[in-house]
Amino acid sequence: MDYDKLLDRIHNVYQESLMFYHPAGKDQNKVINIPNKLIHNSSVTEIDGNYLLFFNDIYTNTIRKGLKNILKKIAWPILKRQVYYNSAVRQLLYQLIQESEEYSTRDREVNEKLSQLEQKVEQLSQLEHKVEQLSQLEQKVEQLSQLEQKVEQLPQLEQKVEQLSQLEHKVEQLSQLEHKVEQLSQLEHKVEQLPQLEQKVEQLSTELQVNNSVTSKFASAEEAKIKSGLWFNDPIWVGYRDNGEAYWVETTERILEKTFVMHCLAYLYQSRHIEILDVGAAESLLSYELASFNYSVTAIDIRPIALFHPNLKFVKTDICKPVLPPASFDCVIALSTLEHIGLGWYGDETGESYDIKAVQQISLLLKPEGSFILTVPYGKKALTPVHRIYNQESLQELIQDFKVVQISYGVRKDDFTWTITENELEASEKEHNPNNYLPGAVAMLVCKKNLV
Repeated sequence: MDYDKLLDRIHNVYQESLMFYHPAGKDQNKVINIPNKLIHNSSVTEIDGNYLLFFNDIYTNTIRKGLKNILKKIAWPILKRQVYYNSAVRQLLYQLIQESEEYSTRDREVNEKLSQLEQKVEQLSQLEHKVEQLSQLEQKVEQLSQLEQKVEQLPQLEQKVEQLSQLEHKVEQLSQLEHKVEQLSQLEHKVEQLPQLEQKVEQLSTELQVNNSVTSKFASAEEAKIKSGLWFNDPIWVGYRDNGEAYWVETTERILEKTFVMHCLAYLYQSRHIEILDVGAAESLLSYELASFNYSVTAIDIRPIALFHPNLKFVKTDICKPVLPPASFDCVIALSTLEHIGLGWYGDETGESYDIKAVQQISLLLKPEGSFILTVPYGKKALTPVHRIYNQESLQELIQDFKVVQISYGVRKDDFTWTITENELEASEKEHNPNNYLPGAVAMLVCKKNLV
């Protein structure tokens, strides 16, 4: 055991204990004022029961008398002072606990008051909200009051409306009266003109008798042409007024179609002697013209033709029927014909897709290297009582058994003028005339058979 360190430790404890020592006979209940620096200093030594055991162990077991005397003189007074020190600390702790309790009570009271204040503030906020609602209610009450006043005024307004309605009715009657007065005035004026009109009527009657005789002559001539099969669908339509004067009615697509056919034949065959089939030959001069150009022509139609030529042969039948021998013709021409087939306008048999059926029959009649020249109305797709108007899709379906060698479009500019274009878009936007069903454009094609 290191006795030197032990003696130093005992000495330090003794010096610290002297700071709290009070002689005997003094007031034991006197409050001890302990310096703050000692209360908060963790190095102040506190003697507890361990020191008693420690001192007792040394006193009992040591053999050195000097050490025992030291313990006897020092240890017991220290222990006495320790008891006094502990008592003072306890008293101080009691005071601190009491003051802490007082502060806790005050905190509770303050918190309660704060809670009460918060409740009152909440109540005040609710009151303010109710005050705002009260203001809105007052406004609504004011509005209701105004509505009541207006409701009270409604009967008066209804009376005024009724009066206005009666006034409007009277104004309308007045307007009608003014109109009738105007009509009466005009009638008086016309009555004054009656003698002059009677004279003019007499003059016109005389003129009409003369004109009717002229018109009847023209009408009888046209009827005779139709009955004899000599009426032809010319490119330029001519009309006649009541006085017999001729005028230009319209230019049809024929102006382009016949030119296209003649040009294609000259280009393809260079005036060679070939066999041509003209489908839908009635009311057309094309068969006669081709025969006059020394082509060997077979004309086919359900209606008869009236004129003949050494190079022309006519077959009265339907193109959809297999009457003619297959692979017989170098060229087949269908000039504005396919669009009519199957609609019954010309007395032919009606049926769906008869135009496609006719093209299939034409393919059988062509020689392997033969050409198919056709023209059809083109533009926005339509079906009229007279014919079909083809667009790009329906035209491709029509000639699906052929390949196109050449295609051009005729476009109507006005009632008297046509132009030729390669622009399909321009032709596709045209519409037919709803009054006479004449097309706004025409497609003109040269096709070859698809050889397998």
